[in-house]
Amino acid sequence: MTSEERQRKVRWLMRYRIAEKRIKRLEAEKERWRERATCTTTAPTYFKYIDKQEDKDKLTREQRRRNEMPPVIVRGGKHLTLEDIVAEMDALDRELQEAIYRATALRRDIGQAIDALSDDREQLVLYYKYVDGLYLEEICVRMGYSFRHIQRIHNDALKNIKMSYNVM
Repeated sequence: MTSEERQRKVRWLMRYRIAEKRIKRLEAEKERWRERATCTTTAPTYFKYIDKQEDKDKLTREQRRRNEMPPVIVRGGKHLTLEDIVAEMDALDRELQEAIYRATALRRDIGQAIDALSDDREQLVLYYKYVDGLYLEEICVRMGYSFRHIQRIHNDALKNIKMSYNVM
């Protein structure tokens, strides 16, 4: 197997891990939009430090400086309305569902290719590496083999695996 073929197979197997990372990124983005929705206010809010003159005399210099500043207006993030945020979250939901569907299809294709291998150890190494996302060092510990032996099993598995080209 040439180095180019090996790289192509590794990229093909890594698609599922990349799809999983995309799902996590979309979930995090959706959570950020949810936080924006809970932090918005419909009208500006004004803050004043202290109004009464007798209380002003008791202030420190820093408090007096802050008290003389113009009022602060707090708005909910960048003039977004609640409807804008809900629409963005809805679009993210659709994108997230599509990403989950794609990841499921990728997982099925990769799983079928791995299951077609005759050696159980090769199957297990490929599942650990490309589905569970473990490093070879972690696989060594789980399987009880040396690092070099896991490398050999991994290389043999890459030689023997047949890629399916059902790319969505």
